[in-house]
Amino acid sequence: MPTSHYFPQNYKNNSSEQNLYQDLVDEQIKLFGTDIYYINRKTYTENFTNDVIYSEYKDKIVIEAMLQNVEGFGAQSEFISKFGLRVTDEVTFTISARRWDEEYTRLLNIKIDNRPNEGDLVYFPLTGDLYEIKFVEREMPFYQLGKLYFYTMTCEIAEIGNDDIETGIPEIDKIEAERDASITLFLQDGGTGDYYDGETVEYHTVGAGPTYTPTGIFAEVAEWDAPEQALKLINMTGDFDPEYAVLKDSTNLFSSTIKTDGVWIIGPQDNTVYIEDTNSEYDDNKYIEDSADDILDFTEVNPFGEYGNLDDII
Repeated sequence: MPTSHYFPQNYKNNSSEQNLYQDLVDEQIKLFGTDIYYINRKTYTENFTNDVIYSEYKDKIVIEAMLQNVEGFGAQSEFISKFGLRVTDEVTFTISARRWDEEYTRLLNIKIDNRPNEGDLVYFPLTGDLYEIKFVEREMPFYQLGKLYFYTMTCEIAEIGNDDIETGIPEIDKIEAERDASITLFLQDGGTGDYYDGETVEYHTVGAGPTYTPTGIFAEVAEWDAPEQALKLINMTGDFDPEYAVLKDSTNLFSSTIKTDGVWIIGPQDNTVYIEDTNSEYDDNKYIEDSADDILDFTEVNPFGEYGNLDDII
């Protein structure tokens, strides 16, 4: 016989109890939760392999969330791996399914509409850190009264790479300049103008006159130390050579909002400038490179045997 309509199992035709349950969930999160920034990820992929080569984080919403960690961060926190010191502080947030449905439509690059997406970022003002969403639990409890009422996001501290973070919120955007892989260039005397954090510069070759020819190689200014003539750059799109001029972005030469007007010639640089991350106090790339030169013989033609390395061997 069919199930009784007086005791519906899925509450398809009676949403009053579902709404009551959702109201209680929303009230608890609003009373005991905190506002977080949910930052949507836009990816650029390589056409053939579909590998992600670059990510942008610009679109954001503010939504209330309940912090589930009551005894500190989860996971292993800090540990030494073969890649150096890693910080994997883990936090768990719960957000209302109803509030998500109300807010997510303002995100332009959301991949899966009906829930938060793995790979997006969460900024938690209490700790001042960015966290990457690693997993979204969306069916626990399992369809209580025939509906889902909240999402639980498991997040780890974000490992900032060559990604573009431009949310318009200064305390969020500065994290990129502080933690992104960077290089510091020392410029020659005689330059003019200044550089400003967050603006784009392009490398130009220098000709007679002088004339400046754009190379199509761009970078973002992280810090400009005028007295030391030291320019810290992030998000570089290519390599450069000394004697290049560092100018502002050619596409913005006539924009009134761009303040950068520096015209400086890049001075002689250490040949390891590209591998030394000046934002990391634990970076050992330069030390390893220098030490390897004393151990490995890079003049060998055949590293797998003697053929070609000794004159008397045929």
